[in-house]
Amino acid sequence: MAEETGAVVAREELNGVHEFVLRVDGKRLGSLEFTRPDANILRIEYVEVDPQLRGTGLGRKLVEAAVNWAKETDQTVVPICSYARMVIQRDPAMSAQLKPSRP
Repeated sequence: MAEETGAVVAREELNGVHEFVLRVDGKRLGSLEFTRPDANILRIEYVEVDPQLRGTGLGRKLVEAAVNWAKETDQTVVPICSYARMVIQRDPAMSAQLKPSRP
């Protein structure tokens, strides 16, 4: 879906704000905000997509981008956002990056 709509997801870190930004034809239409409380932890705080794009799979693209970056940089993902948690838990490849629960 992303390629068909001209959607691009890019990681941006500016003035202390860490996010993955979704742009469609150059226009910012979604974001995933994250924090890094530890060098090895990526906390997904919030995912948002323009209401007109909901249900198109672009929110999932934001989550996938964050999880892929976490994997590449040897970070564990802690999804605070319920949407991100659901997307990750439903995908075995992504759920491997989740921080294990304490017993």
